[in-house]
Amino acid sequence: MKILMTTDTVGGVWHYAVDLVSCLTESQIEVVLVAIGPTLSEGQQAQADQLDAKFYHRPYKLEWMNDPWEDVEKTNEWIKEISRNEKPDLLHFNNYPQAALDWNVPVILVAHSCVASWWQAVKNKPLPADRYFDTVKKAFHTADIVVSPTKAMLTVYQQIYGDFKNAQVIYNGLNLTDYGVKEEKQPIIFSMGRLWDEAKNIRLVAQAAKEIKGNIFIAGKQPDTEGYKADNITYLGQLSRKEIFKWLKKSSIYLLPVKYEPFGLSFLEASALKCALIGGDIPTLRELWKESMTYTDTDNASELAKACNTLLNNKKYCQSMGEEAYRNGKQYSLARKKEQYIKLYHNALQSVPDFNYN
Repeated sequence: MKILMTTDTVGGVWHYAVDLVSCLTESQIEVVLVAIGPTLSEGQQAQADQLDAKFYHRPYKLEWMNDPWEDVEKTNEWIKEISRNEKPDLLHFNNYPQAALDWNVPVILVAHSCVASWWQAVKNKPLPADRYFDTVKKAFHTADIVVSPTKAMLTVYQQIYGDFKNAQVIYNGLNLTDYGVKEEKQPIIFSMGRLWDEAKNIRLVAQAAKEIKGNIFIAGKQPDTEGYKADNITYLGQLSRKEIFKWLKKSSIYLLPVKYEPFGLSFLEASALKCALIGGDIPTLRELWKESMTYTDTDNASELAKACNTLLNNKKYCQSMGEEAYRNGKQYSLARKKEQYIKLYHNALQSVPDFNYN
């Protein structure tokens, strides 16, 4: 089996794809990984070099960026050319525009997130219909199989874009054995995410900080806009994945009061290192973490501060919540994700036969 898979170079989709490609190639599946988006960081380039897969990258704009459509058309033609040359048996798209095209092999679309669902969660109103919306809607209805990372997100997608065929849920996963020796936890709080993204809700962390009786460390550069500064917050700048794991190992609490999160790999990474989890009270996190996470109102700074202080002031309780998060997170393994995708690929090839290249 030969698969052409796309990814972008921004955020969690990159890690999702790299992890999945690594375990697929170990299972003797040939993968061509095609990356779109900003220039790779040094760490990303190192990850790409370690893959046993053919790798392509061009720094074209992604469909959710400002004025992307000229680059999207270039990306379409580039990926068509790669497909003609590589002749994959199946296409696995982790982005929308190419999934909306006509192909002569089965197409799987994995819907990690979209602007319309983000807009609805963060702005509390529908995204106005535009070319982006039409492209994403077409992709949902064109793909042979659509995968969502949670049941809650699948429901949202179908509410926004209408019912589409062959939809299913495959949870993301990590290889939880790769996280090294555990360190003694310190009474500190760690957070990370795209700090400019309103959905990550870092501003609420800064508002709550003055009531939090502990130090907060946030991966990323402090945003230039007002409202992100507090005496007990330290912005750590851009960190590599390895550096993030070092912080998670020693942090007692992982905090991200998200307004929107289709899955949230960062919570899974934190659980693997037994951090107590505090997240926004949203359906996707409730689905995934059940009683192993502390949930807070995404607009209530005092409630967030109280949740942090309750854990910081009770070391035993904080440890028990970290252990509970670890136990719950073990079900989201990379091995399980790999098995589900391999089964999905075989089903796609069997249900859409007789494709050929012209």
